[in-house]
Amino acid sequence: MRKNSLVLLVLSLLLILSGCTEGTAGTSNSDGDGDSSTSTKDSLVIAFEADAGTLIANSDVNYVTDTQIRNIYDPLIDRDGQSGEFVPVLAEEWKNVDELTWHLTLKEGVKFHNGADFDANSVKYSIDYILDDANQSFYKSRWVDVEEVKVVSPFEVEIKTSKPFPSLIQRITEDLLIMEPGYVEEVGTDEAAKKPIGTGAYKFVEWSRDNYLKLEANEDYWKGTPEIKKLEFRYIPEFSSRLSAFLSNEVDMFKNIPVDSVGKIESDDDSKVEKVPSARINYLALNTFYDGPLKDEKVRQALNHAVDVDELIEAVLNGNGTKMTGPLAVINTGYIETKGYEFDPEKAKSLLKEAGYEPESLTLTLDTPNGRYPMDTQVAQAIAAQLQRIGVKVNVQVNEWGAHLEKIRNREMKDMFILGWGPAFDPQSTIENLFTEVAPYSGFYDEDIEAKIYETNALFDEEKRFNGYAELQNALVEKAAWVPLWQQADLYAVRKDLNFKPRVDEKIQAFEMSWN
Repeated sequence: MRKNSLVLLVLSLLLILSGCTEGTAGTSNSDGDGDSSTSTKDSLVIAFEADAGTLIANSDVNYVTDTQIRNIYDPLIDRDGQSGEFVPVLAEEWKNVDELTWHLTLKEGVKFHNGADFDANSVKYSIDYILDDANQSFYKSRWVDVEEVKVVSPFEVEIKTSKPFPSLIQRITEDLLIMEPGYVEEVGTDEAAKKPIGTGAYKFVEWSRDNYLKLEANEDYWKGTPEIKKLEFRYIPEFSSRLSAFLSNEVDMFKNIPVDSVGKIESDDDSKVEKVPSARINYLALNTFYDGPLKDEKVRQALNHAVDVDELIEAVLNGNGTKMTGPLAVINTGYIETKGYEFDPEKAKSLLKEAGYEPESLTLTLDTPNGRYPMDTQVAQAIAAQLQRIGVKVNVQVNEWGAHLEKIRNREMKDMFILGWGPAFDPQSTIENLFTEVAPYSGFYDEDIEAKIYETNALFDEEKRFNGYAELQNALVEKAAWVPLWQQADLYAVRKDLNFKPRVDEKIQAFEMSWN
C-alpha cells in the first residue's frame, strides 16, 4: 500500500511533457557499386539530454560536455571501460619521482586534426590553460596544487606540485584533454570553443546550439580508422521525447531510460536495453551555503530520518539503484561502510522541534533537473511527498540541466537540490569536490572537515590516506551533509544491431562501436 500511495501522490504532482524531433538515424550508404541492397549503416545518432556547455577542453566540469568532447579530444590516461583501471592513451608511462614531482613519457607520431604534431608542449599548454585564471576553468580548484609543468624533451613532461599530490593521476585521467596550442592561440578561445581541434577519433563538422553537434570520422586517427563515419549528438531534453525519437528510429541510442519505459524498449523488435552498474552516485544536497534552516545540523539530520530511500528505490526506480548510506559508493576505492540514518518520521519531528521548528511551519525549496538522471523529477516529487508526511512543505523547482548547474555554481540554490557525481572511483574526487568551500558544485561546507580533507589529500602513505577518508566519511554522515541516495544503474536504449558495450565510467566513445 505504501508504494502505491506514493506512486499516486507523485503522479498527481507531475506534469508529463512530450515532444518530437525530426531526422533519420543510422543513415545507410551504398557500397559504391550502386546496389542499395548491400548498403550498410555508417552513421550514429545519439540523443542527449542537454547541449554541451562549450566545445573547448579543460573548461566545463559537466558530464554532458565531457562525454561529447571526448570523441574530439584524447586524454593522456583513460580508464578501462569495464574494470576502471588506468590505461595509457597519449601518455605511455608515468611515475612519481618524489612527493612533489611526476614524470610522464608521451606517445610519438600523433597528429591533431589540423596536421599539427602532438608533443610535450601540447600537454604543458593544456594544463596551463586550467591554471590560468583568465580562462575561468571550473577544473581550477582540482589543480591548485600544481605549481609548474616543465617540458623535459619533445615527448617528456615533468609536473611539479606545491605540496604532495598523490591523486594527480586521477586528476589527469578524469579532467585533462589535450588541446592544440597553435590553433587556440591563432583563433582565440571563443572560436576554439565553437570549432574544436583535437587528436581524437572524430573531427568537428557543425554545432547548432540546443539542436545538435555533428562530427565526422578522423580517417587518420592514430588508433585506426573509426567504423562509425558520421556521429551526431542530438539534444532532446525530455525523457518522453527521447523515448519517442528512439522508438520511431530517429535516434540510435540514449542513456538513462526512464525505468517505467524499459519494457517498451525490450518489447521493440529493433531495440535492446544495455545495463551496467555505474560509478555515478546520486544524492540530495542539503545546502549550507544558503542562509536557511538547513544550516542547522539537527534540521539536516531530521531530513535524513524523514526520507525513505528504500521506498524511493522500490517505488520510483523499480529497484534500479544500490542504496548508499554515506558519501561514497561501494565501487569507490576509499569506501567504508557507514551507519546511515534509519527511516524514522517521529525522530525527524523530534529533531526539528529540538532545532526550534514545528514541522508544519517549515517550507523548503527542492531544485531538480528534468531528464538528466533516471526519474530525477519523479524522485524530487516523491521526496517532497515523504517530507509532507511529517508536515514539512516542499516546493519543487524543476530546472533545465544547464540552468541547474549554473545555479549551483553561482550559489543561487536555496535549501536542497538533487545532483549526481561521477565517475566516482576515488575518494578525493568526490569528497574534495563536493564538500569544500571553493569547489563549484559543493553544497556543504564545514571549516574543520575542510581542513581534514586537505590534510588527507596530501598523504602519500596509502593506509593513512585510506583512514583519513574513512574518518571523513563518518564525519560527513554525522554532520548530515547530504541525504545519500544511491549508486546509479545506467540503462541505455540501443538499436539492436549496434555493437555497444556500456562503460562503468559512463563515457560514450563512438570509436568503440560498430554496426552489425
